[in-house]
Amino acid sequence: MNALSTSLGMFLLCLVFALTGCGAGKGVEGLYVAKTTDNIDIKLKRYRPTPGHSYRSGTPILLFPSIVLNLNEFDVHTPPWLNSYHYKLPADAPAWAKNDPVIQQDNLKFFSLAHFLYLRGYDVWTANFRGVGRGDFKSDRGLPNTNLDVWCALDFPAAVDKVRDVTGKKPVIGGHSTGGLCAYLYLQGITMDATVLAQGEYVPHVTSSATLAAQRNRNVAGFLGLDPAGTPLLAYEWLIDSPLVFDTLALEALMDLDAIMPAVASLLHPVIVAGSIDTIWGIIGSLADVFPEELPRWADLFGALDFWSTENMNLYVEDYIVRMGVSSFYLGGFAQYADWGINGTLREHWQNGAENANRVNPPDPGEDDGSYHYQDNMARLTVPAFAIFSESDALVSTELMVESLFNGKTFNAKDDWIEVPNTGHVDIVNGDNAPTLSYPAIADWLDRL
Repeated sequence: MNALSTSLGMFLLCLVFALTGCGAGKGVEGLYVAKTTDNIDIKLKRYRPTPGHSYRSGTPILLFPSIVLNLNEFDVHTPPWLNSYHYKLPADAPAWAKNDPVIQQDNLKFFSLAHFLYLRGYDVWTANFRGVGRGDFKSDRGLPNTNLDVWCALDFPAAVDKVRDVTGKKPVIGGHSTGGLCAYLYLQGITMDATVLAQGEYVPHVTSSATLAAQRNRNVAGFLGLDPAGTPLLAYEWLIDSPLVFDTLALEALMDLDAIMPAVASLLHPVIVAGSIDTIWGIIGSLADVFPEELPRWADLFGALDFWSTENMNLYVEDYIVRMGVSSFYLGGFAQYADWGINGTLREHWQNGAENANRVNPPDPGEDDGSYHYQDNMARLTVPAFAIFSESDALVSTELMVESLFNGKTFNAKDDWIEVPNTGHVDIVNGDNAPTLSYPAIADWLDRL
């Protein structure tokens, strides 16, 4: 009888605290924890401006960050311990920003996608992949052989399930770059043997199920991609495509920038950080602009590196992204992007499976390459999809991704995408034109759902 009373009490407690959710991190504002099938804790943050605000009751939006970034990229703000940010709204800022008390308190919130969607009534959730994040929001480390397949097949489903369990609603899922990639692979119904992975000897093959894909598409309201990643355009591929380079890229290691960057950034004034970024990517952008059209695309090194349009980003926001957003990554993830760019195919890591554990170079793509090919199963995506693409083709090519994602998925009348002028892959989320162009376009599409 005592056990029954305790269970009933716990149930009622969860019901009473439905707004904050049973399973939330104790004492940490907005923190939720999702458990993957291989027993890794994935950290999520449910957004509200302050504890005095209520969480929204609208459609949940779940966003994962890009590789080398963490969930902080979705909520630009002035860190309370850094009093050197004094950003002022421009005179022509839209009324919604000028009239919002939160933005009046911290003008840098103007560049927070999470805050904008909150103002439009959406329940915004952001999440960190395994090995990624800072402080209380750092997800558990995975094994050092973690790659993009592990992030997408195990971490992403755990986060989706947590959001659905807490809210009882179908979420819109997506993210920036790799976050968007994992969302559309999730909708393909991919999975992985978590028991084999946890043993640590090798990463098992990716598998998928049309039945699971259909179930996931039924349980999701839509897909939202912010320059969603796929097959990148590279330069000098023949230099990369060698045993030496791939053996290095395939090293099993977590580059824990979340542990390094706070100490490094604390030594640098924001002017130095932003000035360095401006100088480096300003030069890269200028050289990319003057690349001779008569030369082959593979020779355009600066075009391939032109993924940050600093002309489109406020200096304070640049500093924030470096100081708060730059994050940890596994080398295995970069290895996959290199394979995809060189071989022009979207597939699982070439070392997945016991038989491939010691393979050095990825094989030429084909039906007999032993890999699960993501691009062959895009038609399983049936939910409405929307994407914001950057004008620069560095890292993500609008043309390639529209062909792969939008022309590959099952057509939905609410599918749509836009390309934002004067943008690069990094600034597509927080650039100067994001609050006035990208954010309203995203919210308007969500409203149509």
